[in-house]
Amino acid sequence: MTAKQKAARERFKKVVAEAGKLRKKNPKLTQAQAVKQAFAISYSKAGEVKKVGSVKKKAAPKKKAALKKAAPKKKAASKKVASKRITDIHKDSKSHNVNIRVVSGIEKYSNSVLDELNFLSNKISNMEILRDRIQMNIKYKRYSVDDIPEAKKQLKGYNEYIKSLKTNLRNLKKHIK
Repeated sequence: MTAKQKAARERFKKVVAEAGKLRKKNPKLTQAQAVKQAFAISYSKAGEVKKVGSVKKKAAPKKKAALKKAAPKKKAASKKVASKRITDIHKDSKSHNVNIRVVSGIEKYSNSVLDELNFLSNKISNMEILRDRIQMNIKYKRYSVDDIPEAKKQLKGYNEYIKSLKTNLRNLKKHIK
């Protein structure tokens, strides 16, 4: 042991003895509080008892909020399918599956894809018109009593067919970007 270590050991023994005396005077003190006061006595020059309060922690420095850049507003996609143009077919390299190919337009596929889009759109609108007519006829009781159940079955079939057409149209539009 070095001389400083020996001196610190002796000082600690004196502090513990002093803490014992302080606890006898004030039994409400805990051992930790008594040792704290004893250290204050030993370090004070005048030897007066100084009450040592709890140590206040320094507040952590406030982090400056990172300035967020506003994302550029996206323009609403136009509803005209014919106005889209293809620039290139490329592989999506940022995806985990690199074999995904993305079509960024429809110009190269204009004949088949545009025809199919137009066909589906027209078919959906025609079927919706027919469905609406049947609904109006049922509503205003233009069918005979015997024909109403058949009309309801027909209406249900139209609804399912329109739903499947819309699904096909949605899937076709997903592949055209």
